[in-house]
Amino acid sequence: MLIKDESIVFSYVEAKGFHFPIYDKKDPYSSHQFLQPDTSSFYGDEAYDQMIHRDLKKFSKGENINLEDEEFLNAMETIYRYPGEFSGKTISFKGFMYQTNELKKNQYFLFRFGIIHCIADSGVFGMLIEFPDDAVFKNDDWATVTGEVSTMYYQPFKKTIPVLKVTKVKREQAPKDPYVYRNNQ
Repeated sequence: MLIKDESIVFSYVEAKGFHFPIYDKKDPYSSHQFLQPDTSSFYGDEAYDQMIHRDLKKFSKGENINLEDEEFLNAMETIYRYPGEFSGKTISFKGFMYQTNELKKNQYFLFRFGIIHCIADSGVFGMLIEFPDDAVFKNDDWATVTGEVSTMYYQPFKKTIPVLKVTKVKREQAPKDPYVYRNNQ
């Protein structure tokens, strides 16, 4: 079952990361992911390396990257795998805003609900974004952002993650299909 109203998913954020109650069901066949897509478990090491290097070559060329729905998950996985390759590049993508108490007033996560292989391995994927000044959005507000990729250490996850320093933002209507899907070609 696909979620038609994402707002039912947001109840609170736990200290160690995001908590989306819809994913609380103890299904041994489900593998839900958050923030960073990871498809490595679906491939052998050699096949995964070939795929991720193909995507790296595709997405890292040029200084401006416009992430359309069809390539969102592929690109996000590549950016998280090789953040240094994307530092200083300009990226544009669309998603819904999500802010937690851990973030500064000018920081949000911009997410998309995504399906990697099937609904059992769905998740919420995206990137931390940072505005030059305080921004005013509500959770679930949709926007397209453009900015420069950088990295930062994010304490709640105890890891370095990519962050987009926003230079341009456009409010959007929620799309008919809020999901993005992994393109395995």
